[in-house]
Amino acid sequence: MNIFQIELTEQETKIYDEVMEQIDKTAAYLASLSREERLDWLKKHQYSRPISFEQEIGGTVYTVNAHFTKAAAETAEGKISHILNRNITL
Repeated sequence: MNIFQIELTEQETKIYDEVMEQIDKTAAYLASLSREERLDWLKKHQYSRPISFEQEIGGTVYTVNAHFTKAAAETAEGKISHILNRNITL
């Protein structure tokens, strides 16, 4: 397993903290909904374009793209559940 540590600027740390706070609020809201209401909410808030971003580190620009295959053994719902249930430390 490779572990990478990225040092964030003060502004990047602020943005990260704000994003994590919004994620926590959204997760709490979704937990209060029924399964059908959650699915409706997720359908309304899906990305209309691929998930990707670029980050320059040490003069090198890294591009990260997320791809999902419909032929996967695990459903998107199962994958998200698996990720959210993992014990991840930052």
